[in-house]
Amino acid sequence: MIASEGGLPAFVHATPLEYLERLLTQNRLFGDDIQLSGIAEEDGRQVILTSQPFIHGSEATLTEIELYFRAMWFQPVTGLNAGRRDSPAFYRDLDETLVLDAHQGNLIKDDNACIIPIDLILVRADAALQKALEPLLS
Repeated sequence: MIASEGGLPAFVHATPLEYLERLLTQNRLFGDDIQLSGIAEEDGRQVILTSQPFIHGSEATLTEIELYFRAMWFQPVTGLNAGRRDSPAFYRDLDETLVLDAHQGNLIKDDNACIIPIDLILVRADAALQKALEPLLS
């Protein structure tokens, strides 16, 4: 993701290194245990193989998701979607982290009612993206 010249965020495909950095960020921020299993070739293309623990639980509500992120100092970002249509986005200026694709299928409520993120798109916002996000923060 980059900030376009018009000031609005524009989405681009992540490089393999950016993808791996996102997985490390997921582990660091949310205590996940995503592991790199290897790299393989599929249909003439290289693919990255990862694994993570299976989590038993139920779907979190949108309200629970928002409260979860607000408790960690993230602010909702209005009008910005990536991944699944109409999925929430959140931003935390403390570490310049943008969370995308935070829909109900990517956050699970475990048996102890704890919210656990499993497949978010995490982006470190550079200065241009931070500026583009300012009017979208609620």
